[in-house]
Amino acid sequence: MSLEKIVSKVKSLNVDAYLTLDKAENFYLTKFKSTFGISLITSTGKLLFLTDGRYLEKAKKEIKAFEILEWKSWEKFFETLKSEKIESIAVDPNRLKLSIYRKLSENLQVKEENKFLDEFRAIKSAEEISLITRAINIAELAIKSVLHILKPGITEKEFRKELITAFFKYGGEGEAFTSIVASGRGSAIPHWETSDKEIKDGDAVIVDFGTIYKGYVSDITRTFLIGNVPDEIKRIYEVVREAQEIGIKSLKAGKSCKEIDLAVRNYIEEKGYGEYFVHSTGHGIGVEVHESPTLSKRSDEILKSGMVVTVEPGIYIPELGGVRIEDDCLITEEDSFVLSNLPR
Repeated sequence: MSLEKIVSKVKSLNVDAYLTLDKAENFYLTKFKSTFGISLITSTGKLLFLTDGRYLEKAKKEIKAFEILEWKSWEKFFETLKSEKIESIAVDPNRLKLSIYRKLSENLQVKEENKFLDEFRAIKSAEEISLITRAINIAELAIKSVLHILKPGITEKEFRKELITAFFKYGGEGEAFTSIVASGRGSAIPHWETSDKEIKDGDAVIVDFGTIYKGYVSDITRTFLIGNVPDEIKRIYEVVREAQEIGIKSLKAGKSCKEIDLAVRNYIEEKGYGEYFVHSTGHGIGVEVHESPTLSKRSDEILKSGMVVTVEPGIYIPELGGVRIEDDCLITEEDSFVLSNLPR
């Protein structure tokens, strides 16, 4: 991350500062975890972080680049901004509560700047890539350690519980998102809510999982075929696996996200399953599990070296089941490098 480049963008918008209260953006900017904080990147290069008494002393010790101020009230906050000669701000309206947006607008000139930090967050530094890779390694160790219990008789929730425990065992910080364990007909629902349903012989079981390491996430999906699964499930498994390979081989700096999605989508359509691929091909990961860019047929984004994206085609047939396979890939100038190494 280059704070200098972010300051330059603030200057280009002709505002005095960029302001965010968003937890993920605050962590990205300061590398400090808190449930409440306000980051200000000013056009003069001054960096301010305000937080309350729960985090103040810890923030003073851990945050290096920002001046740390104590949050007391909105009235005091606006007085602070006045003393810093901050009269106009840019905000990302997608990351603000309406009530706070209104409060800011009543006291300052507010310019809406959609996805202000996304272009910076999308391209990972060497340190960020290392942290994501470690989160991937931990997630893979965790699922390998519990695969022996994924068999008829265990419930989806029981397996999820053991997987979460394994995240901590291997150094993770819990779930990066609510892990999905979807079996049988439930696997035909992409965002199935893990249930008390028992896994049975003949089930396809989608496990979508990831952990957090020092604030950065992993996101992997594997589909496990339990016992004597229907031949149709075996067929769609192979189509999804092949479609994913096409997607991964298509990744390269300079290519459009739309192009990647269409390469995967067209293959699945050619095999007769187009109507059953109901989501985009992938997305960026980093501090959050869904970041820019999006590998979607509606995306105008261009891949750049240093981005980390998922490639996760899926086929979901109602009343039968589904298959999804997902890996995390680093975009390079020449092609891509698959960071996740869990066997398919």
